[in-house]
Amino acid sequence: MTAAAVSAECLKLRRTLALRLAIGAPLAVVLLNLFIYLQGRGGGAAGSNPLVGFAQINFTMWTILVLPLYIALAAALIAGIDHQNNGWQRIFSLPVTRRSVLAAKWIVTTGLVLVSSVALAFAICLGAELLRLSRPAFQPWSPPIALVILRSLQTFAAACLVISIQTWVSLRWRSFIAGLSLSIVGVLILLGGVARAGLGTFIVYVYPWALPATAMARMWETHPDRWIVTLWGLAGGALVALAGCWDLSRRDFS
Repeated sequence: MTAAAVSAECLKLRRTLALRLAIGAPLAVVLLNLFIYLQGRGGGAAGSNPLVGFAQINFTMWTILVLPLYIALAAALIAGIDHQNNGWQRIFSLPVTRRSVLAAKWIVTTGLVLVSSVALAFAICLGAELLRLSRPAFQPWSPPIALVILRSLQTFAAACLVISIQTWVSLRWRSFIAGLSLSIVGVLILLGGVARAGLGTFIVYVYPWALPATAMARMWETHPDRWIVTLWGLAGGALVALAGCWDLSRRDFS
């Protein structure tokens, strides 16, 4: 039943803003930074791979600002399809359980974020190659393709907790503003206090909106903290999704 519900949700996404933004949002981030680097304003420390610095700035902008807002927008748009025109009444009249329908919403929202993460990795690698060909100082260096793919997957996994929180809120309340407001407040708290705490402080390993940024911080370094936030994001996201499906399956959507 869940597979059929997921298939139905995917059909609803065709020609929607949520699907277009899954590609457009990460592409816009990389194009902006590529433009800056092509103007000769970007670089790296002497002896270091400047293309890693290019990847780092893209991941930083993505995880701190763009990704949280995109997750909120995607969750709100997917939930809004059935919030409008009493869509819940029609979908719950079908021979499929409520929990299957709700689980499908979680799966599709998570899938969209995964698509955006893959698009980000592809755009960063392509942008790094264009920089290598365009700027003589970058030509001796190779794009860090394997590192970019790994950090992209880690930031996606770390974001699963935020995905579940935003999906629950968007499904629970009809208002588009509820989920978006939560995301904005989450980002403001991240920028206003959590980010200043820095790596090594407890809060960056537990605060949901800080997990993706912690997963990619100093992306060229190897340390176990990345796997802590990655696993916490996955486990926390799964637990919140289960709790959300249980709560919403008992709620009256009329």
